[in-house]
Amino acid sequence: MARFAFKPSQKITLGVLIVFSGICILLSNYYHEKKLQVFDDMNQLYYEQLVELENEVNEIDNEEDIIISEEEEEVVTPPPSGGGTTTPKKTNPPIDYTKYYVGYLQIPKLNLKKGFTDINNKYNTVTRNIQVIKPSDYPDVAKGNFIIAAHSGSTSVSFFKDLYKLKVGDSAVVTYQNKEYTYVIKNIYTVPKTGKVAVRRNKEATTLTLITCTKGDNKSQTVYIAERD
Repeated sequence: MARFAFKPSQKITLGVLIVFSGICILLSNYYHEKKLQVFDDMNQLYYEQLVELENEVNEIDNEEDIIISEEEEEVVTPPPSGGGTTTPKKTNPPIDYTKYYVGYLQIPKLNLKKGFTDINNKYNTVTRNIQVIKPSDYPDVAKGNFIIAAHSGSTSVSFFKDLYKLKVGDSAVVTYQNKEYTYVIKNIYTVPKTGKVAVRRNKEATTLTLITCTKGDNKSQTVYIAERD
């Protein structure tokens, strides 16, 4: 049986096609990774601005408009430039946030358990923990609203990265002052990133509100409204 043999010109053409296909695959993977990185960076930048909410809440009918203000940044003064002996950079040990926790948020469906600090603690920020948002009421306040925000995405502080998997009817548990409070999700909705978050809740119910960036959409954020079971 005769064997098929490529002509030199055919070998060159085939080789070029293989190389070209390989380059296309590499470029596709590269741009996909860059797209994901840009999305995470935008989420990080947005939530670095989400530090505390104004003390006053403007209530319209059954909504609370929460106004977002800018975060106070930690400023580090670098050593002066110039010649001379270089002083080794001091490395601070990791902070043990657990000693500042006053409670925990648990979401069984997501295998999530994360502590939160007092609302006025300096580590109560989304760049370090899940953040209790002012003007929250703690879970022991009847008809109050306990509001928590955290990052989504893929950074080390993206504690709410899996929140998009939640559905109405799923549960969350808040442990505060050695007592557990169980909530059931009643509503999930998105709002545009305008510097405000409209909290649509039943003010006759004791509520837990969770806020994070919407998965796959850097122009909106998702709000999860849960009520005391």
